[in-house]
Amino acid sequence: MPSVQVPVGQTSVKVTVIDNGARAKGSWAFFLDPPLHTNQHSSAPAYVFMIEHESSGSRVLFDLGIRKNYDEYPPFVREYHKKVAQFETGDEIFDILQSRGIDLSTVNHHHLDHTGNPTGFPPTTNLVVGPGFKETLLPGYPTNPDGLILESDYEGRELRELDFEKESHGLRIGEFRAIDFFGDGSFYLLETPGHTIDHLAGFARTSVNPPRFIFMGGDIGHHASQWRPTDDVPLPDTLCPSPLGPDAQLNVLHNVCPGEIFVEHAHPERSRTSPFHRIKAGHPFDVDMAQATLKSMEAFDADDNILVVTAHDYTLIPYMQFWPETANDWHKIGCKEQSRWEFLKDFIDIVQAKVSVSASASIIKGQY
Repeated sequence: MPSVQVPVGQTSVKVTVIDNGARAKGSWAFFLDPPLHTNQHSSAPAYVFMIEHESSGSRVLFDLGIRKNYDEYPPFVREYHKKVAQFETGDEIFDILQSRGIDLSTVNHHHLDHTGNPTGFPPTTNLVVGPGFKETLLPGYPTNPDGLILESDYEGRELRELDFEKESHGLRIGEFRAIDFFGDGSFYLLETPGHTIDHLAGFARTSVNPPRFIFMGGDIGHHASQWRPTDDVPLPDTLCPSPLGPDAQLNVLHNVCPGEIFVEHAHPERSRTSPFHRIKAGHPFDVDMAQATLKSMEAFDADDNILVVTAHDYTLIPYMQFWPETANDWHKIGCKEQSRWEFLKDFIDIVQAKVSVSASASIIKGQY
């Protein structure tokens, strides 16, 4: 497997993944090219990450999720997202964290399922945003009636926009410009534009020896079929556990199915080494840039010492350790390996339908 080159560091951070129960429900066809023609619909979480830097005592949130009161979002945003998904809201993040002090909150990008509700944190909690945020999004609603963010979310607190040209000091991790947030190699912010102009990723060192990391991808991709399989992460000959279920008729053994059936019946190019889908145009700020950014993430996903966690990846739910536990032991519990092909479950009805048609055609051919 390839290895992403990361500067040596002697300090790690604690990473806690918070699932507050919020869910975005809709069709995968909105995000995927070619469309995923399936009865399976998304019921996607919106993860929030708490990064604890013990030596300084700092606590940082990366991504703020979905706020509890959906009606508080600006009118333009509410109307637009009615076309995209239905949102079931969960608890406010500041209520979940209660007395834990948060020094900084990093907004992965400005879409409603990532901005959360900063007003629940004290004015001393600063907001960190990506390049282009201020020019593109300020002022917010209601000064701008069509605003995409709320003025109340940033008023009375420092709103810091990152400048990767100045603050990265030439540092790159993989193909991404990177800012060493605490200055000790424990947590980086990566420039990952495309989905939006201001999109960021987080990259946290969860272990020093051996060095291991969590890549917090936000909306760099929405469904794992957009970045798997690849040359470095090919679809295997057999899949265990079987995405079809332990006792499926198409299994070759109990809970083991052939990878070939997904190549043959679900992959548009019938490939073991290229992703099933690309990013669909229309939703991203720049679809070509978004696709190039996602392509650059594939090296992180292929590295055995890096766990990629995108904001809405429901496939991790059975395997991830969530709040109040930390996620630092992801490697020890096998989270990456167990969840890697879980997304293939979304292709079950496609595979079964095509296999049934093929079987029927064979029977008819045999009769005549």
